[in-house]
Amino acid sequence: MEYQLMAIDMDGTLLNSELHISKENENKIQEAIAQNKVIVIATGRSLSEMNPYMHQLKAVRYFILESGAVIYDAYHNKMIYQAAFLKEEVKQIVQISHQQDLMSHYFVDGYSYSFIEKMKHMDKYHMGKLQQFYLDHVHSIHDENEFIENNKEKIEKVIFYHQSLDDVKQCYQNLKDVDVEKPQVGVSIELSPKGVTKAFALEKLCHVLNIEMNQAIAIGDSDNDKEVLSIVGLSIAMENANHNIKEISDCITLDNDHHGVAKAIKDHLLG
Repeated sequence: MEYQLMAIDMDGTLLNSELHISKENENKIQEAIAQNKVIVIATGRSLSEMNPYMHQLKAVRYFILESGAVIYDAYHNKMIYQAAFLKEEVKQIVQISHQQDLMSHYFVDGYSYSFIEKMKHMDKYHMGKLQQFYLDHVHSIHDENEFIENNKEKIEKVIFYHQSLDDVKQCYQNLKDVDVEKPQVGVSIELSPKGVTKAFALEKLCHVLNIEMNQAIAIGDSDNDKEVLSIVGLSIAMENANHNIKEISDCITLDNDHHGVAKAIKDHLLG
């Protein structure tokens, strides 16, 4: 099979442990695009959270953002697809966020927002490494009621960051009657509208590009990559991926600190 497209996750995959894109990964992406292959970034991040990396990804046209809630065309600087929660779902999610001491992270129109007081204490929610990044690239919420009222029909994704795995377990119990996507990533739960996943968005994009799913490759490391890995012609897990991802993938590449994406492109997209 000659593959035409590769969908690449960001955190834990394209980004190394220092949250950088290595020159090796950057060069292989550019080489693939120069050979008329399609590279798609498929991430849980918002567009605003991608800003520090766009200069290295300037050759990439399509971005699946917010775990599939947004498809962005960088060449034309426009969203070509967006999905949002129902107002009643937003109400439920906000109420549940008040039942525990957690950090909420909201996504609207491709941008992300969180509470300024929570961002000042992100180490409490096992996110201290990203604190400065959030302060620089995530918009501050000062008044929750005003924010929700202004955006109740436009919220595309919500992340709950917790203090412990026990808190995650309790939150899942609190969310049991909320019919949305809710994969766990570490001590966080990523909430998306029902049926909205990276797989859902990649199928939409491949239809637009007239590329069959069996001509696509996906590469990732965590449970929010599970669906997209299951629908493509070739699924690749990072060496640093969790057990669930390795178990369902066709093959395993090097870890994110040893340019695993570059190797995967060389071996499977260009090989």
